[in-house]
Amino acid sequence: MKRQYDESGYCLFRGAMPPGEINALHDTAYDLVTPYRGKILRQNGKLEFNEFLPEPAYQHWGTDHGRYTVLVANPLLNGHISLPEGLEPLSAAIRALITSPALYDRLAELDGAEHYTIHQTILFVAAATTALHLDSWTLDTAPHGFSHTVWIPLQDMNYESGVPCVIPWPRNKIVTESELGLADSDLSFGERYERYHQALSKKLLGSSPDVATSFMRKGDFMVWSSLTPHCTLPSRPRYIKRLSLQVLLRPTHLPWGNFVIQPSQWTPDRAEQVSDRFSFLL
Repeated sequence: MKRQYDESGYCLFRGAMPPGEINALHDTAYDLVTPYRGKILRQNGKLEFNEFLPEPAYQHWGTDHGRYTVLVANPLLNGHISLPEGLEPLSAAIRALITSPALYDRLAELDGAEHYTIHQTILFVAAATTALHLDSWTLDTAPHGFSHTVWIPLQDMNYESGVPCVIPWPRNKIVTESELGLADSDLSFGERYERYHQALSKKLLGSSPDVATSFMRKGDFMVWSSLTPHCTLPSRPRYIKRLSLQVLLRPTHLPWGNFVIQPSQWTPDRAEQVSDRFSFLL
């Protein structure tokens, strides 16, 4: 597993988590989040009410809800740390899954770390297409390439589900801004992010690269490196239920920053140790 991960930047684990636990988290997430009427922290970092996807998905539901589906469009951010009153069972279920021995044992196969710090979780209810990008711009270690993204399906996937795919890529291979011909500038971080990924996509997709994906089942999950180029394939129909959990984490002993910011040494951070093997960044 480690050799494949080092050479290809990703690894797929089959049947690694108990399907019963995945089923329970799926049901808890869908049953509690869908009818919730309060504000919840979302992927964009804001507290917002549920937003629902529009009508085209109705062919899968058979009932009319006033031209909107019952699919929550805005994913939940960091539900493992805190959720509003009434959603505590969901927070507990997420925490249990992402600190499980099953996850730790597979991560340790890849890098041998003794402890991991979880920086972010995102809970998706519906499929969300994403363009080619690197998670290094959100979280990375110093040196680059040693933080992980874990993608856990909470239901069985198929070719219509909108599954993630990666371009196989050595885990520590980095394409710098200068290699893409991007000059230094006073652009904001967000503008640099967009400029970099447009140039990276043009470079990589221009060579017709191979991609790797999987129609994962409950109990499977995929891990990829912070430097692994990846995207999410379109779903069919466009608006479709696809419960999944994405986790960003790093070996605790390594300094961390992102693609642009690379600290020279480890410094204490605001983290809560929640088990012998895991901490949560607060």
